[in-house]
Amino acid sequence: MAYTPVTALLRGLKVLEAVNRIGPATLTEVREATGLPKASALRALETLCHGGYVAQDGESRRYLVAARSLALSNNYRADAALLAAGRPVMQRLREASGWPSDLAIYQAGKMAIADTNRQPGTFSVNRTVGSRVSVMRTAIGRAYLAFSTAAQRAAILEDLVAGGDADEHEAGDAARVAALVERTRERGYAVSDREFVPTIRAAAVPVMHHGRVLCAFNLIALAQAVPLATFEDTYIPMLKEARARIEAALSEAGDA
Repeated sequence: MAYTPVTALLRGLKVLEAVNRIGPATLTEVREATGLPKASALRALETLCHGGYVAQDGESRRYLVAARSLALSNNYRADAALLAAGRPVMQRLREASGWPSDLAIYQAGKMAIADTNRQPGTFSVNRTVGSRVSVMRTAIGRAYLAFSTAAQRAAILEDLVAGGDADEHEAGDAARVAALVERTRERGYAVSDREFVPTIRAAAVPVMHHGRVLCAFNLIALAQAVPLATFEDTYIPMLKEARARIEAALSEAGDA
């Protein structure tokens, strides 16, 4: 049966894809990326904002993917309060350190990226919102795993073993997992030094709320640009301080 596509809907989806791909984007950037007239791009953005799929930053006036869009990716549901608390802190961390961050939660055998401030072309691998990465081989996954409750951790490991993904094979080694958890909890952060992506070293910390891990977020640098000792001595204290600010913002939002 023949049908006529809903052109306005397709335009809106095209704009949403552009915002997700570019990151915080101006109207001009969205217009150029989609090839739409300025008025059409603006109408689509305003409609997406009204629906909760896109938000406009009050200071920069750039457009960003909002919490409702994340529900479209792998059935992932992000809490709007988490993004509201994390996004400005992550941006300040990037400005202070010069390196980007991701924020992620565990979802069905992988870490799902809920927010990121990576810019296109910065790294050989540029994650976008909705990307899924390894639990066992990334700092962000290790931090989340280590600071989960024993019951949560057991369920995650069961998922990883059942999934059979080569990147998660260490999940079946109880002694190795125990050592990873102990080491990570002892120092308060996790590290992945060129293990998942050969050119990148990363550190990550958990974000705790009411005594439970809510998400984890990382700081990523090019290994050739930042020696490991410098990375740990200079950037990890900044990462921990940023984590404390996110947790404080979440507590304030919960008390409001």
